[in-house]
Amino acid sequence: MKYEEYPANPGDYIDVWIKASIGSSVDYVKFELVNSFPFSVDSSEDSVREYSDYTGEVIFHYKVRVDKDAVEGTNELKIAITSSDSAASGSIYSMEVEVADAQTDFDLIIQDSTTSEISLAIANIGKNTANSMIVRIPEQDNYKITGTNGQMVGNLESGDYTIASFSLVSVGRTAGNLIVQIDYTDSIGERRSVLKEVEFNSQSSSTAGNVTSTFPNDASGNFVMNGNFPNSKNSNTKWYIITGVLVLILVGLFIYSKNPKKIKDFFKHNHNKSSKNDNSTAPEWIKKVKEKEIRK
Repeated sequence: MKYEEYPANPGDYIDVWIKASIGSSVDYVKFELVNSFPFSVDSSEDSVREYSDYTGEVIFHYKVRVDKDAVEGTNELKIAITSSDSAASGSIYSMEVEVADAQTDFDLIIQDSTTSEISLAIANIGKNTANSMIVRIPEQDNYKITGTNGQMVGNLESGDYTIASFSLVSVGRTAGNLIVQIDYTDSIGERRSVLKEVEFNSQSSSTAGNVTSTFPNDASGNFVMNGNFPNSKNSNTKWYIITGVLVLILVGLFIYSKNPKKIKDFFKHNHNKSSKNDNSTAPEWIKKVKEKEIRK
């Protein structure tokens, strides 16, 4: 006939009223609520209702417990019938009970990672708030926690997200997916634990220090990408010399353009002086010829 509360909440009890119509008189009939997940009869009452020499209809009541792990949506409450002289004997009838969703769900991605630390972005993608939420990295073969393995988040509402960071290192040759455990209290006060796997390749994480790159067409092989290449000191020295020579040439041209006459006189004077010095080292007969020319 009906049930209350509607919808049924996981971990709670519902009151169920059932009406059975008996078309003809029967010597004996038994109705039994079948304990079938997620429903079970409360321990304080009997699951069986028996009647004898009865014609007409009967209404009976059950107090039914809804399992804390009941799945959201339509679930079937089942009633078995046994009768001494009825064609319905051995039949099982079902009635639909709507169960609310008290749990929630999560989605995880790796927000950031290094060789020693990982940051996880955790989103509540379910309908309910996750209360007193704790994120943990459980023991696993491929990863080892080097710091604390758990982080308290608090309450995470539906549609919200949080960041949790951990210090860990990969062990072994292959890392594989990272297993993350999320503990929270659901909307009916039940403490729950969820395991999630997040794809994580520790080899692709960013690393500290210099990044190396290979130049395939260069015989020198690998270079450290810190702004300096092999033989950079020799190259820099050559450029310093060339730059200095060019500067001197430009300065000379600038001075010449300002005082061309003085420059010419300077070179002429040096030339005459040089000529005299050359005569002093000339042969003796040349000196005598020049002295005679001077006397004339």
